Amino acid sequence: MVTYWDASALVPLVVNETTTTMYTGVAEQTQIVTWWGSYLECTSAIVRIARRGSPPLEVAESYRMLEQLSEGWREIGPSERLRRAAARVLKTHTLRTSDALQLGAALVASAFAPDTVRFLAEDKRLLEAAEREGFVVGL
Repeated sequence: MVTYWDASALVPLVVNETTTTMYTGVAEQTQIVTWWGSYLECTSAIVRIARRGSPPLEVAESYRMLEQLSEGWREIGPSERLRRAAARVLKTHTLRTSDALQLGAALVASAFAPDTVRFLAEDKRLLEAAEREGFVVGL
């Protein structure tokens, strides 16, 4: 089964969090499929931990891990199909634009057959929307 990763599920792979071990186990078993903007969302998360005073070596390691991780993931890039899918989910669910792009990218990745894809995210609202769309949600 294909596994689609929202950026909130990717962040624990590059920043040490309570869910890191759990997500690392999943990442070792499946290819990561995500949206083009996930790299930027992960970068934003690393910047936030740096601003909170995380040690510079820890921050540098997070950037290195993000680079390494992104080299191996499959990315859904910007396209008309993605824009239309994201617009539809914005009209259907109460989501922020970036979450609609993530859910739209998951729909594109599933070839619009969401029951064939597992969707991972830490955002409860996004998970609920993904489940309503027909994705298999969670670990």
